[in-house]
Amino acid sequence: MFRGLPAVNLHIRDWIFRTVPTALSGIPVALCIMLAASPGAAAPADLMEVYLQALESDPRITIAQQKLAMAEARGDGAEGQLYPQVTLSSSLSENRLEYPEEDTDTQEFRGQRYSLQARQMLFNWTKISSHNQARQVVEQYRAELLDMMSLLLVDVADRYFKILLADHDFLLTGAERELAEQQLRQTENMLERKRARITDLLETTARVDQVRTDEIEAANRAALARERLLEITGVPVQQLAVLQEDFALPALHHGMEHWTGLALSGNATLNARREAVEAAREGIQMQKGRRYPTLDLVLSSQDSDVGFDNQPFVRRQTEYLGVDIVMPLFSGGSASAGVREAWAQYYLAKAEEETARREVLRQTREAWLNTRSSRQRINAAQASVISAGKSYEAMTRGFSYGVVTATDVLAALHGQTRARRDYQEALYSFLVNWLALKRSAGQLQAPDLEQLNSWLVAEQ
Repeated sequence: MFRGLPAVNLHIRDWIFRTVPTALSGIPVALCIMLAASPGAAAPADLMEVYLQALESDPRITIAQQKLAMAEARGDGAEGQLYPQVTLSSSLSENRLEYPEEDTDTQEFRGQRYSLQARQMLFNWTKISSHNQARQVVEQYRAELLDMMSLLLVDVADRYFKILLADHDFLLTGAERELAEQQLRQTENMLERKRARITDLLETTARVDQVRTDEIEAANRAALARERLLEITGVPVQQLAVLQEDFALPALHHGMEHWTGLALSGNATLNARREAVEAAREGIQMQKGRRYPTLDLVLSSQDSDVGFDNQPFVRRQTEYLGVDIVMPLFSGGSASAGVREAWAQYYLAKAEEETARREVLRQTREAWLNTRSSRQRINAAQASVISAGKSYEAMTRGFSYGVVTATDVLAALHGQTRARRDYQEALYSFLVNWLALKRSAGQLQAPDLEQLNSWLVAEQ
């Protein structure tokens, strides 16, 4: 399904080396290079392979890439305004000169004018600030891209594990149906021997019918989960690698305040908002620059045989070296209006930064609480699976001795299925919350994905 992918790998690798610096947090370049270099694996697909496919296919990544590309192009254009501007112009003309008030002959002649000019900006605060602003915008969109890449990893993991959970739920429901059908056959045999009641048979039959319905719903949930993954990968995935039975869960080190502190300094969303504030600050300076004088060094050379107003003139060559100074005096209030607008944009960016800061803190706290809670749920669910299994075994023996009813056996069976489902749900929830916590704190690294992917194996 994903074998080869040479075009995909080359495209991502080329883009990574052109746009993503190693200094930024989020999903570091090491992760991207590792993904770009990894060959497509044979089915079943693992998490790393699915994430690589999502990087290529998800429109959110494409949008973030193109925003960065536009910002880089805009930055190159602003930088180009700081370099010498060289122009070459020429003029060829047919001229007719006469003086109606004087008795002179009409003159007809051809004119030629060639000019080469080089202009170097020495001081232009608007252009300088525009260049600085463009650099800040590039950093803003680069941070947004890295944030989207880390968000996509969490999103892919969430959808991936929901498929595994839905598949496991389908298997559990099928196993419960088989055991319920076995219980139905046992009840029928016991009823023939007058060791069971007709109500036991009716209750068991109803439960079998209900479990068959649940199995159909479980199959549909599994199909819907695959559709959700297809939405971001663009490629249907049927078989996925599953979690090993024995692996060490990552520990939740440090308290909530430690993780919120990391988030304030390393979260990519917050870094992007800070860059937006700096870009808005440069926007104020750019507008203020409209009030300042500009200073340009000008070097020009001209070869012409016409003079002012295209008057005939002897051919001449003129070279000029000078400094042009332009001092704006009055612009009808447009300069002041531009400054006010820039200040409003700055305050808006500051408000958006504060909004992002609060949201990041909330997300980090929620991720920490969810990670801790799901880790505790795993321990509780493990104990529940053991006790539910023992309860079902006891109820099965009790029914054969006639000391419990079929309802008790079926309830114990359903409890065993629910306990196993709750354990798998807690396990997958912990892994997704763990990734979300590291993303919120700006600590999501290549080894995290590599470690998580190493716990996945082909289903036997």
